[in-house]
Amino acid sequence: MNEFSGSGAQPPATTVSAYISQLNRILATQRGRIKGEVTSIKPYPKAIYFTIKDKDDQALLDCSIWVWDYQKNGVRFKVGDEIIVTGCPDIYAPYGKFCFKANTIEYAGEGALKQAYDRLKATLAAEGLFAPERRRPLPKLPTKIGVITSLSGVVIQDFSANLDRHGFKVKTVDSRVEGKDAIHDLLAALKTMSKHDIEVLVIMRGGGSWESLQAFNTESVVRAIASFKVPVLTGIGHDVDVTLSEMVADVGRSTPTAVAQALNEPWDRLVSSLSVLQSRVLSKYQSVVTDNSRVINDSSNMVFRAYERRLSGVRSDVSSKSTRIAAAFARLAQRVRDANSAVQWAAGIMRSNLKAKRRYIGQVPNRLRQHIRVSLRSTEQRLKENFVLIAKRQATAITHTAKVIPVLERAITTNDPRRNMRLGYSLSYVNGKLARNIADVTVGETMITLLADGQFTSEVKEVE
Repeated sequence: MNEFSGSGAQPPATTVSAYISQLNRILATQRGRIKGEVTSIKPYPKAIYFTIKDKDDQALLDCSIWVWDYQKNGVRFKVGDEIIVTGCPDIYAPYGKFCFKANTIEYAGEGALKQAYDRLKATLAAEGLFAPERRRPLPKLPTKIGVITSLSGVVIQDFSANLDRHGFKVKTVDSRVEGKDAIHDLLAALKTMSKHDIEVLVIMRGGGSWESLQAFNTESVVRAIASFKVPVLTGIGHDVDVTLSEMVADVGRSTPTAVAQALNEPWDRLVSSLSVLQSRVLSKYQSVVTDNSRVINDSSNMVFRAYERRLSGVRSDVSSKSTRIAAAFARLAQRVRDANSAVQWAAGIMRSNLKAKRRYIGQVPNRLRQHIRVSLRSTEQRLKENFVLIAKRQATAITHTAKVIPVLERAITTNDPRRNMRLGYSLSYVNGKLARNIADVTVGETMITLLADGQFTSEVKEVE
């Protein structure tokens, strides 16, 4: 109990510092969003002190904001401006003074927001941040993707549901994306993502009012997106005007589904081209097989025709010999008739002749079979030679393809700009343009130099 009566022991006394610390712990839970008119401004090196009051009342509230938070907000208010501050109350112990410590400041009213938007848009345009030539294309086949969005909304669900299975490795960082107060989360998320190995950064949120999109029209967030190390793909919902964050992003899409499709598109084209190449390879292989089959068929037909001609010749030879044998028999019969008187003597000679003729006739089938075997062996040898020739041609084609693929891979690796930067090369930009020769550089200009592992900014002191 904080109260005590006249009877009983009194509670121990506390110090002023301890009591104020206790009050500040309680006040830290009373975070608020307050609208008022600026009545005074006192800037200091580390903080800015200002006072706001109600337009229709005399209530005053002393406020302060750290300089770095003031710069992140991108709001340059003056006396008479109506603003909205977000933060929590605090008692400054050395002076015992009550003050509202703000970390977010925004203009009140859509008209003021639109004016601030137009001013910042003109400034960034004059610097060339909206120039088409500074936009970087998305990686040809991205795999490592960073995502900044609210993980409690439907945006991440729509994005994940429409992202195809192409081996994507997605690193997500949860961030507020609603209202001006989201700038702190967004800047912290961008700083976190800059430390991860990603190829493209995705920033998404759903649709909303112009006021809810203030964080994406804040200069600190816009410049952080513009200078991010890898291409940035945005899916920021909007009503009428495009947010400045989307205008400096490398690629902009209107919905989480469209963002996922932009990442799927190069992989879908690759899958389609692979199908076409596969069809071409199969068609070429079928053509080779057809040509070789035709050669084999032609060779087989030639062998069969040669065999038929040879067989026809053998048949003709056998027929001719048979005719001669028949004529010999006829002459022998005539002799028998003419020499009937010498039958016994002629019979002996005739038996001898018959045996010789029979041996000759018996040898004819063996000679025929020998001719056929020789022809078949010759045909078999030619078929084997043709098959060997086909195998050699296929092996040569496969070997050539295997040699071409590494050559193409080396050519792609050699022509990769990031490889040259890792070898010690760098790229220098003046006014958002690549400095190609000494005429592009002027003394006093600011130069941004990109290295393989980061960038640095320098001022041109001398040109020779």
